[in-house]
Amino acid sequence: MLCTVTRRSAHARPDRRAKPARHAEGRAAGPCGPLGRRRSVPSDTPVGHRLPIPNGATLFTRIHPGMTPMIETESPTLTATAPAAAHSRASGRRWAVVAALFLFMAINFADKAVLGLVAVPVMHDMQLTPAQFGLVGSAFFLLFSVSGIATGLVADRCNPKWLLAGLALVWAVAQLPLGWPTTFAVLLFCRILLGAGEGPASPLALHVVYTWFDDRERNLPTTIVQQGATVGVIVSGPLLTFLAERWNWHAPFVLLGFASLAWLVLWLCVGGSGQRHARFGERGAQAAVAAPAGRPVRFRECFADRTIIGVMLQCFVGYAVISIGFTWTPAYLRLVLGFPATQAGWLFALQVAAQIPIGLALAVLSHRLLARGVPSRFARGATISATCVVSGLAYCLLHLGVPPLAKVALMALASSLAIQTFSFGPMLVAEVAPAERRGALLAITNSIVTLAGLLGPFAMGRLISSKYGVGGYELGFAVTGTLLLAAGLAGFVLLDPQRSARRLGRAAA
Repeated sequence: MLCTVTRRSAHARPDRRAKPARHAEGRAAGPCGPLGRRRSVPSDTPVGHRLPIPNGATLFTRIHPGMTPMIETESPTLTATAPAAAHSRASGRRWAVVAALFLFMAINFADKAVLGLVAVPVMHDMQLTPAQFGLVGSAFFLLFSVSGIATGLVADRCNPKWLLAGLALVWAVAQLPLGWPTTFAVLLFCRILLGAGEGPASPLALHVVYTWFDDRERNLPTTIVQQGATVGVIVSGPLLTFLAERWNWHAPFVLLGFASLAWLVLWLCVGGSGQRHARFGERGAQAAVAAPAGRPVRFRECFADRTIIGVMLQCFVGYAVISIGFTWTPAYLRLVLGFPATQAGWLFALQVAAQIPIGLALAVLSHRLLARGVPSRFARGATISATCVVSGLAYCLLHLGVPPLAKVALMALASSLAIQTFSFGPMLVAEVAPAERRGALLAITNSIVTLAGLLGPFAMGRLISSKYGVGGYELGFAVTGTLLLAAGLAGFVLLDPQRSARRLGRAAA
């Protein structure tokens, strides 16, 4: 409803030629009275005063000396069409951004997987020992967490569109030099550079998604973006292996380098942040103007919050599952369960593919619970905590004497459930984080939990190389399952986003 305030002289005769506005539906009541009526307002209304009306709009008084203030109402139909058209364009744009970020995550995880896929020819051609190749694999995480924290600290001050574009450019620069014969030093440097470019990728992508969707709409787009990682692993496995077999091990790096450049062009065309940018918070610019000024919440207050602690605990164990899976699951399928190399490769791909329907099902379940008014503590917190418990039980059952195919099914279930911590965790952090700290908290928490990538594969290797032999595989999975059980049970106690949001809100005030 649009209302305007006018004035007429106290001594002037009323303009009887002015006809009240009429509509097809007849007169309708507006916030200032029936449409087309003129209403008086107090004569002492100050110049430039804003008059609130019930639907939340604001009236601006236009006051001239010697005039009596009047309000004239107008039809809302004059301005209803433009906002609807703008909303339709924004809705299409935000899903285009989600699709682009899905491809972004697919390339991201294909970059992670490529070195393992070409491990044998790389070691043969460059005459690397297993220790040297292991050093190259670990070097990826050398700057992974550092770059994630550094980018997180500037994510809320810079346009994330350009930060993501810069990451894609770094990926291309790190991959293309490996398209030609190279040295061990160059290989090592390129993997370190790639790790630095990929450290902030996932939290920054989700930060952009959250600027386009409010809290209750984030389940589905978050899951779609996260499933890009799964699709990247599924597609890159057979494709990059074929390229390496058809030409040489350099070809996959060339393909991934140019894929990063192609995505960069796409992102510059469709990418950008939504209206819920961090500096405006969840309610937009008007809320930022109207809200009382307060100090930014200190990082130590954020990291002392129970919900953020619970998220980091679950995601830390979840990332240990991811890193152990990439490193040791194919070998477990071959050496312990006895599958041939080709079958082991397909079984590994099927395990990864199982993450897609499970992730979508959990996202839909959580979204429906939120839509019915169920608090996020149960719709998100209890859901992911129960998921961790079931995943832990499945890993522990591997230690029992069940048939090989049953163990494959248990591993698929366990890994698919554990990785969902990286879908629900960022949503919980974004829900409780102050808007001005959201990008930084997403990046810093991700950088902390991914340190599990340094510990998980190494600890598993120590168990395998110890006196347990091949039994060390299942012992390591049982230890992982126990940690998942503990993290899941702790989540039922710690994850309470509404309480955390109120606490951090009081800290800001």
